[in-house]
Amino acid sequence: MEKCESLYGLFKDMTVSELEERLTCTDDREEKIFLRALINLKLQLAQEKIVGEMLL
Repeated sequence: MEKCESLYGLFKDMTVSELEERLTCTDDREEKIFLRALINLKLQLAQEKIVGEMLL
């Protein structure tokens, strides 16, 4: 369980810009897919705060 918490902590502290920067630095297809999913989640969470309703 500790690994999950640390992974979430890393995600929570990263900005969309930092995730996008990592995306441009990798050549691994699976890592690109993973990072795109994290970017989309980060944007969706920000949108929820603005709209004021849960989308997930």
